[in-house]
Amino acid sequence: ASLKDNYPLPIMDQVLQAVTGSEMLSMLDGFSGYNQIEFSPEDQFKTAFTTPWGTFAYSRMPFGLTNAGATFQRAMDFAFK
Repeated sequence: ASLKDNYPLPIMDQVLQAVTGSEMLSMLDGFSGYNQIEFSPEDQFKTAFTTPWGTFAYSRMPFGLTNAGATFQRAMDFAFK
């Protein structure tokens, strides 16, 4: 089992307050954003699953993992600082 990463997500009220009154606002499309985060090769086995066509493992972060949201938010915070 994975240890829960309690990295804080932004509070929407604070985000909206920060952009209120701004002359410009940038929007990003985060479609497939999780899939941009690579796993280290030694951790890929932790995502392995078996189908009738073989055993596979993710090399990039899929949706639904315990800490995917926290990991993605940390990456976004790092990218925008």
